[in-house]
Amino acid sequence: MHGGPRFRSNLQAELGNLLRPPNPRLERQVSEQVRPRLREVGRSHAGRPAAEIVAALEEVVRSAGARPDRTALEEFAEEISRGGNPFD
Repeated sequence: MHGGPRFRSNLQAELGNLLRPPNPRLERQVSEQVRPRLREVGRSHAGRPAAEIVAALEEVVRSAGARPDRTALEEFAEEISRGGNPFD
């Protein structure tokens, strides 16, 4: 069965992550530190109301000591609500 373009892009992104050499500067960025947890929210909250997703995303960002960008999180939440995951 054909996986489609979304599967290929996810596979390519994951391969890129595995093959990319470690970058200490990048690893210090909050966005990279919380990315695995944001990805999990995207997976566990797919199809839920956007407001519920925003709250979960905000909690992840705040737990890392950062100030959430509400506009960006709302955009991510809309995509997750539709079944996508911008963090994959």
